[in-house]
Amino acid sequence: MAGFVTACAFLATLVGAFPLQLSIISVFLFAGAHNLMEFRYFAARMPVRWGRSKTYYAVGIGGVILLTAFYLTIYFMSGNWLWGATSWTLFVGGWNTAFMIWVGLLIHLRGLQKPKSDWSWGLFAAFALAAVSWMAPSYFGLSIVYLHPFIAMWFLERQIRRTKPQWLRAYRMCLASIPICLILLWTTLAQQPNLPEDTSLFWRIIQHSGSGVFPGISSHLLVATHVFLETIHYSVWILLIPLVDPRAIPWRLSEIPLLANRDGIPKLVVASLVVGALIVVILWAGFMVDYATTRDIYFAFAIAHVMAEFPFLIKML
Repeated sequence: MAGFVTACAFLATLVGAFPLQLSIISVFLFAGAHNLMEFRYFAARMPVRWGRSKTYYAVGIGGVILLTAFYLTIYFMSGNWLWGATSWTLFVGGWNTAFMIWVGLLIHLRGLQKPKSDWSWGLFAAFALAAVSWMAPSYFGLSIVYLHPFIAMWFLERQIRRTKPQWLRAYRMCLASIPICLILLWTTLAQQPNLPEDTSLFWRIIQHSGSGVFPGISSHLLVATHVFLETIHYSVWILLIPLVDPRAIPWRLSEIPLLANRDGIPKLVVASLVVGALIVVILWAGFMVDYATTRDIYFAFAIAHVMAEFPFLIKML
């Protein structure tokens, strides 16, 4: 526990001092690698036979594909001269609504598998949040950027419950250090001047942190907060989840049911892992050749892994 707290404090100090530099380095080193580790984790959790979860997984996978396609359409059309403010608001609000209804439907379907509990609140909450999102679509989208790292921490909490329950109390105490580090970051950086936007890369990083949505808040604080949370997110998937779940250790391929089971699809699983590893290498090469463009492409398609987390997380509830 002391090691975790010390690491968080050191990270917060480093990020507070060099937010742009740490953003560039962390994305270069860990963005693709953590996606591969996520895929490896999800592959180990996908059952060979879906059984009574057939509808659940069909809705989950279908939602990931459709929502990603919808998002990419908005992303790559946003620079079109025909794309006015009204059109952008309608499409972004539509995506937010579709996303919330999809999550609510997954919660509802999961609840049907637990007859002794009432999960009808899922759809109600989804429609309520969808309605709220129309009031400020940009804020809703940005909330996903900042809340996404906490989903990794939630995955880790659920996994510790299953495989290392004796670590749960210590883990919760470690989690308590994160808001303390954030408060110290905000207190220290609240009055700092905005970060320089003299290069297109710096401008992209600052805008991604929400500077355009929160113009009254120091971009130094926003970027540092985002990099701090995102780096913890990377650490959870690359280091901590394999530490508590033997099935997530990359080289233990026999732990993947779809590969090891005689009714599985081993060739497809191996091919997917090989392609994933190649994509990580291609990303590293792309970052070295043209960091800014590669970063834009990565974050456009990264929405797919954000979506993919929800079916598996809800399934673990």
